[in-house]
Amino acid sequence: MDKTKKLIIFFMLLSCFFIIISSASSADFSVKDKTTHKDITNWMKTAKKGENLIFTGSEYNLTDSIIIDKTINVKSTKNTKISFNKNKPMFYIIASGVTFSNLTLNHNGQGNNQSKFAVVSASRDTVKKINFNRITINAKNSYVSGIDVPLWNGSVSNSKINIKGFWGCGVSSEQWNGNIVNSHIVTSGKRSVAISSIYWFGKVSGSKIYNNALFDVGGVPTGVIFVYGKGTISKSQIIVPDGRALRLDKNIKVTSCSLKSKKGFASHYKFLPDLSINNKSIKRSGNTYSIKVTNNYYGFSNVCYLGIKVGNYVKTVKVKALAFSQSTTVKVTLPSKYISKSYTKTVKVDYYNKVKEETKNNNIFKFTYC
Repeated sequence: MDKTKKLIIFFMLLSCFFIIISSASSADFSVKDKTTHKDITNWMKTAKKGENLIFTGSEYNLTDSIIIDKTINVKSTKNTKISFNKNKPMFYIIASGVTFSNLTLNHNGQGNNQSKFAVVSASRDTVKKINFNRITINAKNSYVSGIDVPLWNGSVSNSKINIKGFWGCGVSSEQWNGNIVNSHIVTSGKRSVAISSIYWFGKVSGSKIYNNALFDVGGVPTGVIFVYGKGTISKSQIIVPDGRALRLDKNIKVTSCSLKSKKGFASHYKFLPDLSINNKSIKRSGNTYSIKVTNNYYGFSNVCYLGIKVGNYVKTVKVKALAFSQSTTVKVTLPSKYISKSYTKTVKVDYYNKVKEETKNNNIFKFTYC
């Protein structure tokens, strides 16, 4: 093969290479002023994993919800301000692995008591990996939250969320493994909360969290609610002038934070269990009593002991750890002579007082019946 033919083949291969590269990059979709919702939906049908939905203008009016069912990146080259006026989510996510960056989302819709929604929400069928970076979210009407991902693995960083309506929430989840870092979250409507999750594992750091809602009989305004979980809240400012800064699982550590709550309210309230004995369910078979123990409040109880005391005689049995509303039935066998009605039996759960509880008033029950 002579030198000329080699050069021709080389340039042909090089040309093919650039065609492939150009084809791959052209799969990204640019949203301009005149781009329609239908255009975005049509692109989404053929989008591939890792491709980008890029808003390129300074402002964009969205006419309907964008349903994301592919692993894509939603971002802007100019921090586009997207406005939305429908009474539904702006973005509804079905896929996992989605990221949002450099966008301002202004939601002007309104929910109601039967139809609450978030600016960015997700289906609850599987855990969704979703990350937010340099995102601003503004919602001003009732029953509208900022981010609500029921089953979530992901974080919010360098972002601002401002929720003004009644019964709103800045960031919420049911089960969440993730962080809030260097972000500013403000809520102000009645019965609102800045951050809330039932199960949470992660960290909050370098953030400012305010709930300016006024106290009413329907609920105490709260900054952060993490019912169960493990993690740290550090180097953050959490202010709730008319309510409580924190309501947390006892396993979540708070360090180097500035907390402010309503006078008379504990700024850092720990969810604790409340163990009780269901005296109506006590049953006897021979010398053995079956006794039902229930945890009536949100904090996990540790393993403890239940004891029956008759005179100077004490018999104890182990009670397993219980989550909120969980019950267990334990069996205690007494010597036959103590079964008689002539003996008063004192039953006490957490017999050795090792569990911190909301109240100890319902830990003891006395009875004489057989």
